[in-house]
Amino acid sequence: STLGVPQHLEDFLFSYFSYTLFLNNRTSCIFQQKKNYGNYNKRKTNVRLVSSCLMDDSFSCSGSSSNSPGEMIEIFYKCINEKNLKEMSTYISEDCLIEDTLFSEKFKGKKAAMSFIEKLTESMGPDMKFRIRKVYERRPSTARAIWHLEWRNMEIPLTKGCTFIDIRDEERKTIQMVQIITESQLKAGHLFLAIMKLVTLLLAKHPAILEWLTKVSQQRWVKRISKICIFLFKHLLDNFLKSYLTFIHLGTQLYSHVLNFLCYVIECFK
Repeated sequence: STLGVPQHLEDFLFSYFSYTLFLNNRTSCIFQQKKNYGNYNKRKTNVRLVSSCLMDDSFSCSGSSSNSPGEMIEIFYKCINEKNLKEMSTYISEDCLIEDTLFSEKFKGKKAAMSFIEKLTESMGPDMKFRIRKVYERRPSTARAIWHLEWRNMEIPLTKGCTFIDIRDEERKTIQMVQIITESQLKAGHLFLAIMKLVTLLLAKHPAILEWLTKVSQQRWVKRISKICIFLFKHLLDNFLKSYLTFIHLGTQLYSHVLNFLCYVIECFK
């Protein structure tokens, strides 16, 4: 490293910064996922853009043995929108793993994955839907989709995200891994750049700080405090999202009543 910063720290900062840039730029979904999804570098990987059939809700499922990865990710969200857990279960492998950036834990195994999907569909209610914008496919087994949430065909702000899936290509194709990355609720890009620069300079002058932080993070009391903070943050976030959705629901109802009133006034003057 030219600044004297440990290489693994630079890799971590670069990866995190890449995720931030992606979520703030709708047209960019090219970044490294070496561990689970291979390298998506433009010069090394041919990524195929697939037009999404979920834009008009006209997608129909064929046999899973012939579905491409792009079609499988559309089936995944079609089943969620329709709350069709029975059909979804046929596409989830026994050792499926679901990772969501909103959750600290991972959902390992078919039972845990289906439980997560069931709670998700229950939380969405009858009027909220996933709307896929674009599907990128990397054959033979990987696809990713850019999406947002809609409430009665109206886009909900700050709900964009990207989902990666990895397909097990056997006699019947099943979803082996799902990784969901959601849009950050805090738009602190400039602050993040300033903090990253400060941390980089600090570690360049005092590299022992990183070793000290690594040792401290292994202490039991630090882990317990971290779990408590995550627990409190999770409940605060859940309450915030519930209030946010309630506010949107009341806003749409008010908007509908205003339109009905205007239509009534117009009819009276005709």
